[in-house]
Amino acid sequence: MSVSHSNSEVQEANESSIDVVYYSRMFQSVPHLAQVCQELPGTFVTSRSSTLKAAQRLYPAMPSIKTSKFFGDFNRGNRALKKADVIVTGSPYKNVLAPFSAKKCTVFHGTCMMLSREALLSYTHFDLLCVTGPRMQQMIARHADEIPVNTVQTGFLPFAEFPVKSLAFTQQALERLHLNPEYKTILYTPSRRGVGSWNYAAEQLILTLPKHFNLILRPHPSQAITPRKKDRVSFKKVIKMAEARGNTIVDLTLLPLSNLQCIADLMISDANSPAEESLFYDVPQLFIETIDLSRQYIAELAIKERMHKDDTEKLLTLYEIGESVYLKNTGYDFSDVVEKVLLNSESFSRKREDYFSWVFGVRDRLAGKRVADEIFNLTRKV
Repeated sequence: MSVSHSNSEVQEANESSIDVVYYSRMFQSVPHLAQVCQELPGTFVTSRSSTLKAAQRLYPAMPSIKTSKFFGDFNRGNRALKKADVIVTGSPYKNVLAPFSAKKCTVFHGTCMMLSREALLSYTHFDLLCVTGPRMQQMIARHADEIPVNTVQTGFLPFAEFPVKSLAFTQQALERLHLNPEYKTILYTPSRRGVGSWNYAAEQLILTLPKHFNLILRPHPSQAITPRKKDRVSFKKVIKMAEARGNTIVDLTLLPLSNLQCIADLMISDANSPAEESLFYDVPQLFIETIDLSRQYIAELAIKERMHKDDTEKLLTLYEIGESVYLKNTGYDFSDVVEKVLLNSESFSRKREDYFSWVFGVRDRLAGKRVADEIFNLTRKV
């Protein structure tokens, strides 16, 4: 674990005018980079107007500017990249970063369930890879002899924005969602369009879940933010069904996902990243498998991605930290299994904790500070 720099070291860094640039084309990395920027101030640079606008709106304290293809050194974004001492990104961007002499560091967005040899090769131009936890470190170590990279475990950056769990917070969030604070809350987070269980489970959850539960359905961003006609038709129908059931909401963007994970008494998912992230709060788990996404599908995908057999076997233990149901059609009754999972949740507590530790390492909100420490140290190396 890295040793945090002291206040005097931070002052020394500022006095030494270390120029830090946080770069990303995609918005997905912006929240992660913003967490580091709070600890080690710098300038966020992007080539996309949409990303710039979103960064300025959500993180107004972080200086944000845009590059230009046409104005060269007359453009502030271009100049910032050129004179930076270190550039921090959330994706490889090998061609973009190649012309610049700065040290290069990357953080990872998402929980990164799989990291193949081919994927790792796209990160070899970085001076430092800040990895989430033991799982990523283990996958990278498989290729250490062939693909030497400098890594450090820093934790999961989004945890910094996860709310503190409390009765008061839960009540306020449920009231904002117009749900009953006296009921336990079930949160359903399917995977992306094409493989997720939405078409199998969304309506059935509303129809069969006992009425003494709150139900939150949170579609995948690929459907919620950029819905196709089929998605819009489904959402319209499900929203109407939710209104008829009561204490049910289809929440596309009203609250951050972390807020929903914080107030959930049970997660229902397709064994995906939201399920892993919810373990920050030790939320009991119910996993849905279908012909489109199951243990078998993941095992076959891992072979295609040339994942190490041991890493795949460990990944599949995600299904062992809760109960699972396999849906062959759209007529499943969730009433009994939900009651069963909640009744037996304590029996899976140890497995949930072990899995969390393997994926994320420590359970805290200090990843941004650790990354900042490592960047600070990186600039001090000759």
